[in-house]
Amino acid sequence: MGKFILTTLIAVFAIGASSIAEANLLVNPSFETGTIANWTVDWNGSNIGVVTSNPQSGTRHARNFNDGGRYQDVGIVGGQQYQLTGWGYIPSGTGGSVWGSYIGLQFLNGTGGVVGDYQTDLQGLTRDQYNMVDTGLVTASATAVTARVRFGTWANDPWSPVRPTDFDNFDLAGSAIPEPTTMLLLGSGLMGILGFTRKRKT
Repeated sequence: MGKFILTTLIAVFAIGASSIAEANLLVNPSFETGTIANWTVDWNGSNIGVVTSNPQSGTRHARNFNDGGRYQDVGIVGGQQYQLTGWGYIPSGTGGSVWGSYIGLQFLNGTGGVVGDYQTDLQGLTRDQYNMVDTGLVTASATAVTARVRFGTWANDPWSPVRPTDFDNFDLAGSAIPEPTTMLLLGSGLMGILGFTRKRKT
């Protein structure tokens, strides 16, 4: 019985000590609403729509018919860790002049200044298939108040990029690091129960 209690308490302590993952912070992350709602125009927003022809999963996805970008802002807590994943699809072709596609995560401070930028360019990845972008856990600056998730395809006028490019299934998760007081209470409770268990044995 004592070993069971000890094992259980250690497991609970480990869970408490690790970061606590949150649900997806994005709204309409997979475009299953059938609209581009909640994604703000970065530039040439009318070139991006929602279609059903090539979803990474589900039934719908965002399609960039030429060049353009969208983003979604989410309120965050500075100093905590966040992780973005998303999927991008680029067809075969060379396009014209210089062009590119990207999925990225930025942290912004209270005045809108960028205090962290994590972007993956997709044009060099395998074509004609979805590629996953994963920032891994990154720590937001202590001054950050907003996370901005961005995607898009760009080209230098008058040339066009390889097109259309597809995007799907974005996920922005946060991990709240337990405060020292929380860890102290958890540790105190653990030691107290262990002490009670030993007393019963004697």
